[in-house]
Amino acid sequence: MHERLMSNLFRRTFRAESRRVGIPRVLPGGIRDKARLVQFLDTLRFGHRNYSPRRISDWSAMSKLTVVVPAFNEEDFIEGCLDRLVDQTRPIDEIIVVDNGSTDATPQIVDRYVDAHPTVTRLVEHTPGVMAARRAGFDAATSDIIAKTDADSRVAPDWAERIVAFFDSDAGTDHAALTGPVLTWDGPFYEFQRKLQTKTLGPLGDGGEIKSVHGPNYALRRTVWLRVREKLQTTDDVWEDLDLGLTLSETEHRIYFDPKVAADASCRQLRHSPWANRSYITGGLRTARGRNNDAAIKTMRIDLPIRFVMFTGMWVLFRPWDPTKKNWRLHRLFLPLERERRLVTSGRAARGDR
Repeated sequence: MHERLMSNLFRRTFRAESRRVGIPRVLPGGIRDKARLVQFLDTLRFGHRNYSPRRISDWSAMSKLTVVVPAFNEEDFIEGCLDRLVDQTRPIDEIIVVDNGSTDATPQIVDRYVDAHPTVTRLVEHTPGVMAARRAGFDAATSDIIAKTDADSRVAPDWAERIVAFFDSDAGTDHAALTGPVLTWDGPFYEFQRKLQTKTLGPLGDGGEIKSVHGPNYALRRTVWLRVREKLQTTDDVWEDLDLGLTLSETEHRIYFDPKVAADASCRQLRHSPWANRSYITGGLRTARGRNNDAAIKTMRIDLPIRFVMFTGMWVLFRPWDPTKKNWRLHRLFLPLERERRLVTSGRAARGDR
């Protein structure tokens, strides 16, 4: 039953798209118009009529992609991140892991990937903090497009392919950056998370303009990075993704949200109470103030109590969850929980946490 329904759906889609791109139902003498067929197949693959690579079978003709991964003491997570990056449907041209002064086994683990994969590089940045690590990685990137993900995140298998496809498409020519949704790979009720997100995206469910990027899941053109890098804040008590998003908006660069450019992050920080996470929750307001952006300051002030409520809900959802045992027990909400690592807004340099 399932196979027949899928077959019927594919056949109806093939007929409709064939008429749209002008491919005859019968191709006498074989394929005579390869370009039309490639356009059609790309449409089926990517699900967006104006969003497909110009030559999906020829990677060398497409833009190059560098992925930057800031990492500080991520020995428990970096392998999962890199396993996804080196096994993409479209090979990533350059993967730069920025070792931000790790004191655990992170450097040794990354070096194993460097030895096994010529596209992987470990770059050491001694200035602590995600801002310095991101800047070092982005400055070292040599590709047309620079993407960022976090060391505890896991991107979708076609993540790189979709990023390059977007920037090389007609729809992507007018955009400086691309971002997508983020769920939690180690949290409970993954399908529920996905369905809830789909319902709450609203008009963005089919993609569209957005004002900022999502930290574990974004990409931008290298030329744009070089244009805005000196306008970004350098302190670690702000949200690096919001700071970049506001900078892009202030300089009249457009950002596109694609719900299919997917990445999953760890829920480890969300397992702590809103009070324990207050330095992060208030980071949005500090980011707006640091930019002297009156509109953003107003928005962040309104958003702040809402965000505390949201973080309370996520704490109640994620704290009772044990990612190792894969079970949810309410009593864990009242047990002490040691933080695995500091929040990115805590400022390692000021606290001597290196």
